[in-house]
Amino acid sequence: METLTTKEAAKYIGVSIGTVRKYVHEEGLPVLRFPGRRKWLFKKDLIDQWVEERSQPMIINQPAAKQEKEYGKLRVLAP
Repeated sequence: METLTTKEAAKYIGVSIGTVRKYVHEEGLPVLRFPGRRKWLFKKDLIDQWVEERSQPMIINQPAAKQEKEYGKLRVLAP
């Protein structure tokens, strides 16, 4: 069982430490918390599973008209 600190988990996912905290509180990122300790530990395999569940396949071969139409629009991407 490979575990990561909050800093290591943030680097592994490619986000800031604050975003990892947000994911834990708002998005259900699994974390191990021990009574009496403030330190969080993350199991690498649970992070992989969490990311996989939230990943959506990208459609690469879109028609050119659709690509132009969506250019410049704000898009919110989930991890």
